[in-house]
Amino acid sequence: MTNFKPVRVSDPAKKDLQLISKYTEQQWGNNQKDAYLALFKVFFKKLSSQGNIGSQRDDINKGLFFFPVKKHMVYYRESDNEFSVIRVLHVRMDVEKHLKK
Repeated sequence: MTNFKPVRVSDPAKKDLQLISKYTEQQWGNNQKDAYLALFKVFFKKLSSQGNIGSQRDDINKGLFFFPVKKHMVYYRESDNEFSVIRVLHVRMDVEKHLKK
């Protein structure tokens, strides 16, 4: 599929990012929170401009991809028109519980 597609963040992924933001700020302060969230923005821009840069996880759900951002994995799908971020989960979370259909 072609590159240069917009990245849409689903409501569950937005909630994940809000929880990550809150936890990071509580544990390490506002500057660290901003720095960590900036890493996700960098990934979203890179995905949009360079195309599919993740690894496939068809074992969980066909067409599912992931990409690590520090201690979190960004799970997404690619369609003809966009990349859709489905969830942003900590590496210790049970992926199948949150994503398997």
